[in-house]
Amino acid sequence: MTVIVGAGLAGLVCARLLAERGGAREFLLLEAEAEPGGRVRSQRTAEGYTLDRGFQVLLDSYPAVRRHLDLAALAPRYFGSGAILAEPGTAKRWLVSDPRRHPGDAWQIALTGAFPLADKARLLALVAQVLATPDDALLAETRSARDVSTAHFLWARGFSPAVIERFLRPFFGGVFLDDRLATSAGLFRYYLKKFSTGRALLPALGMGEIPRQLARDLPPGVLRLNCRVARIETAASQRATAVVTESGERIPCDRLLLATDPPAAARLLGKLEASERAEREALGDLTVYFSSAAPLYPQPMLVLPAGRGRLVRDFAQVTNVAPEYAPPGRHLLSATVLDRPGAKHAFDLRDDDALFAAAQREIAAVFPTADRLLEPLAVVRIRYGQRPQPAGFARDLTAAPAPTHLANVWRLGDGTTANSIQTAMTSGEQTAKAFLAA
Repeated sequence: MTVIVGAGLAGLVCARLLAERGGAREFLLLEAEAEPGGRVRSQRTAEGYTLDRGFQVLLDSYPAVRRHLDLAALAPRYFGSGAILAEPGTAKRWLVSDPRRHPGDAWQIALTGAFPLADKARLLALVAQVLATPDDALLAETRSARDVSTAHFLWARGFSPAVIERFLRPFFGGVFLDDRLATSAGLFRYYLKKFSTGRALLPALGMGEIPRQLARDLPPGVLRLNCRVARIETAASQRATAVVTESGERIPCDRLLLATDPPAAARLLGKLEASERAEREALGDLTVYFSSAAPLYPQPMLVLPAGRGRLVRDFAQVTNVAPEYAPPGRHLLSATVLDRPGAKHAFDLRDDDALFAAAQREIAAVFPTADRLLEPLAVVRIRYGQRPQPAGFARDLTAAPAPTHLANVWRLGDGTTANSIQTAMTSGEQTAKAFLAA
C-alpha cells in the first residue's frame, strides 16, 4: 500500500496519475482538512461571498495546468493584461496594459508618465529576452552560483526607482510575498515570461474549484478527508511501516509520499528543529476582504500602490473579474498584506478591527470613496504562504520524489521545487511517473 499524505495540488496530481495508470487499490490519499487543495482553497460565506485562501490567480500559460485541468470547466474569468499603478495620497493613477493584448492602449502606454521612456524600452527588451529563453533554462538559473536577487538584477539592468517602486516592487512583491525583492532573479524572469505569455484568471466559483476538479477524477474511497496524520511508525531497518492518524487509526504502508508543506513534513520525519525553523522563516500573508454596494473602480485589474513598507501591497476589485464571487448587487475587494518574519507594524496584525481600519485608510489614499463604500467582511490568515526563495535557493533542493532518511519515504511538492501552481503539479507528475516506472 502506498500512502500519500497531503491533498494539495502535488498530492492530487500524483494520486490522479497513479489512479489512471497504476490501479486505485494500490494507494490512499490522506488530507487533514475537510476539503482538498492545501493553500489553494475557497470558502463560501452564508451571505454568498467566495473567499479564496489568499489572493491567488491561475495562469493559463502553465504547461501543467493545460495537461491536468479542464480550463473550460472552471468557467474562467480573466483579468485584463495590465495593472493600475497608483501614487497613494495624490491623484496620480496610471493604467498600464500589455500592448500585445490591448493594442488600442499602445499610445497611452507609450505616453504614460508612470516611468521614463528608457524604462519602457528596458522592460520590452527584458520581456523579449525571457520569451526567447526556454522555461528550463530560466529555472536552472535558480540553481546557479551566478543567480542574484531580483532587486540586484533590476539595479544592474539600469531600471529606475520610478518603475521599480511603481510597478515591479508592488507587483512581484505580491507574487513572491516579498516586497524587498530578495527573491531569485531566475525565478523573477521565469514568472515574467509566464505573465507575458499567458493570462491570469479566476475560476467563476473560486480557486478551490481547481483541487475539486482534480479530486473528482479519483476513484471512490481513495481520498480520505479530515484524516490528519500524527506520526510515522518505523522499523529498525529505517523504513516506515505505518502512519497513525490523530484519531488513533493505524494505516500500514509499503511506501509513503509526503506532499505536505516543509514544516509538516519535517515534523512527521522527527526533524523538530527543521520544522520550527521552516515555520519561523515562512513568508505569510493576510488577505483583508471588504464588501461594498458599488465598485471602487471599473477595470478588471490589480491596483499597485507605489513604494516600500506599505501595509497593503496590492488590492483588487475581484468582482470586476468574477462577479460570481459576490451575491447579486454586491461587490468584493481583496487586499493583500504581507507578513514577513521580523517585520514590525504599528499595531498587532492579529487585531481584525485595527487591520480593517489600517487597510481601508491605505486604499482610500488611492480611491478616496473607499472611506464610505468599503465594509469589513473577513480576514484570511496564511501563516505559511511560501518559503523564502533567495538567489540560488534551488541548489539546496532535490527534485521530487526527494528521498528522506527513511528508505521508503519520499517528499514532493513544497521543499522540492519552487513555489507555484505549475511546479506543485509538476512535482506530483514526476513522482507518479517515477513510481509507475519502478
